[in-house]
Amino acid sequence: MWPFKKRQEAAPDAPEFCSYLGDPEAERLEAALLKRDWETSREILTAAGGEERSYYVGVAAETAGVEEWINGPIRDEPGSTLPLLIRGARLVYWAWEARGEGGSSTVSEDAWKVWFQRLRQAEDCLDEVVERTPADAEAWEYLITLGRARQLPKEERWRRFNRLIEADPTHYYGHTQMLDGLMRKWSGSDEEMFDFARTRAAACPGTHIPVLVALAHIEYGRGKGGTDMHQYLLRDDVVDDIWNASQLSAFHDDYKETLLTPYVWNNFAFTLGLGGQHNAAGSLFDVIGEDWITRSPWNTTTNFQKIRDHVRSNRTDD
Repeated sequence: MWPFKKRQEAAPDAPEFCSYLGDPEAERLEAALLKRDWETSREILTAAGGEERSYYVGVAAETAGVEEWINGPIRDEPGSTLPLLIRGARLVYWAWEARGEGGSSTVSEDAWKVWFQRLRQAEDCLDEVVERTPADAEAWEYLITLGRARQLPKEERWRRFNRLIEADPTHYYGHTQMLDGLMRKWSGSDEEMFDFARTRAAACPGTHIPVLVALAHIEYGRGKGGTDMHQYLLRDDVVDDIWNASQLSAFHDDYKETLLTPYVWNNFAFTLGLGGQHNAAGSLFDVIGEDWITRSPWNTTTNFQKIRDHVRSNRTDD
């Protein structure tokens, strides 16, 4: 079980989003990458397995400047695919930095050129990784992201996802990236998004994966344009769908707390809380406490506190 312990330095009247999911190795990895210390970075990445590795690769991908020096380790370690993986993952994030987070209409012609150039470079790196190590789930995760970003045919996006789950059937980030790719805003549809979330939830009981259902409802609720999220999440059919998913995940007898568990707690606390399931949501807010607040889905800690206080004032199981 992941050691979710209360941090003594937390200030109860001033909650903050948790950093590095409370993992000191992730923080050490970022510090090493910023110092261009590949030896330490490689040690941390190589020692990690499962979802720790997937999280650490994400930390590396988001670390500014990695793209400036990672070609050195690629050249010096021709027998290893790890530096290639890190370069490919970093190039994906670097492409998004060039594009920006706005809609396509906000992207300049020059930014589009840089975007597609970096995406192609990322694909070249990751294609080589999966050619040499086909079971590298993190490489497939970023190839799924690239399938969406490059608007590849759906058949190819599904091929990449199927290769991912051959390598790791419950890979959290790979699932969330595939969910994103099926959303309406990425040329998918609401039906495809919900079908994927529910199908994978049913296939992966006792894991993080059923939280995809909550994520799909959050996306749908936010995309309604003028419809209040609270009112949407109070609909009986939505309440039932999210409740059933929570029973397959955080409240399932076989569910084990791991590094990524705070994502599950927070997304179910948000959707169950606004859906009027105050006792269930309250139990999740209890374990989240002040230490395990993730930025998504709250966006601000003020929103977190507002919904938490609403839930606690309506609990009947205290």
